[in-house]
Amino acid sequence: MSRLLLVDDEDALRRWERRVLEAQRFECQEAADVPQARAALEADSFDLALLDVNLPGESGIDLLSEIRADHSDTAVVMVTGEDDLRLATRAIELGAYGYMVKPVRAGELLINVTNALYRRRREVELTRRLEDLKTSRQDAEQDLRQALRSNGHPLDPIALLESEAVRTLVRLAEFRDAQTGQHLVRMSRYAELIGLSLGLDASFCAELRLASELHDVGKVAIPDRILLKPGTLTSAERRVMETHTDIGHSILSGSGSELLRLAASIALTHHERWDGNGYPRGLAGTQIPLEGRIAAVADVFDALTSDRVYRPAFPVGMALEMMEAERGRHFEERMLQALHDGFEQVEAIRSEFGD
Repeated sequence: MSRLLLVDDEDALRRWERRVLEAQRFECQEAADVPQARAALEADSFDLALLDVNLPGESGIDLLSEIRADHSDTAVVMVTGEDDLRLATRAIELGAYGYMVKPVRAGELLINVTNALYRRRREVELTRRLEDLKTSRQDAEQDLRQALRSNGHPLDPIALLESEAVRTLVRLAEFRDAQTGQHLVRMSRYAELIGLSLGLDASFCAELRLASELHDVGKVAIPDRILLKPGTLTSAERRVMETHTDIGHSILSGSGSELLRLAASIALTHHERWDGNGYPRGLAGTQIPLEGRIAAVADVFDALTSDRVYRPAFPVGMALEMMEAERGRHFEERMLQALHDGFEQVEAIRSEFGD
């Protein structure tokens, strides 16, 4: 049974909320202001707080911040008498799972509470998986260090990234979305192809292919409500999504392997732009490492030509036109040209590793 904390200075509204929710077998406790709510939160645990914005004394927005910081297992749904888009946006950015404007109908109340509890359960599950990821990462790194030390001889870099320890990291990136696995395969092969078209050493290009498969490993930390959202992301959701670059870099860094250093660099820089308007560092031109510039072209091309939860795939010709419009802005010109030069092989990769 889910436990809810109802925080509102209107006694009649709190009692009505309690009747509606307890009829659906939720367990409820009431608070009339922030000090009462704070005391309740310190004394007990709650799955969700239904929180009025306009409370006497301290604001419900301030309490929302406290709950997200000190009681992170508690989801929050805000209730207000003001239909204010800026206030709603602020609440969502601070971590509210919903926002309702009075007068609230019973159906609206139940839907918002149920959805918030569902989303919170999913995020708790993700947190558990992330803990498993940390353990898997530690085990993988230990295995890699042992392999590198074995008999005092360095492990062949291709064998290293094909090892079970590193493949574990790839599978962790794939489990979130059935489409992700094929995207990783195609994108990594496009990266290898671009490298070969540029005249880079074949052994480096092979390492580039293997390292590129880990470019999105940081997405294991992005909540499903954002990663799998069928519509346009809000600015706050976009900021969360963009953290996958730093997270991926953190996961892959520090192993002592040059090949994993390459993978960490790709994870960090594949969303940087040639004109400096990318993320996470805003690097420009040759500040972006070679592997990041290659991965940017490979990743965007596959994203445009693949179905996504928020849109169907673009035709290949249209995708290329869209990328051409970004020549010298998003993409370094010679990287984009290398994709064109190897387009016969691109089509072969699409045919072999389609969705």
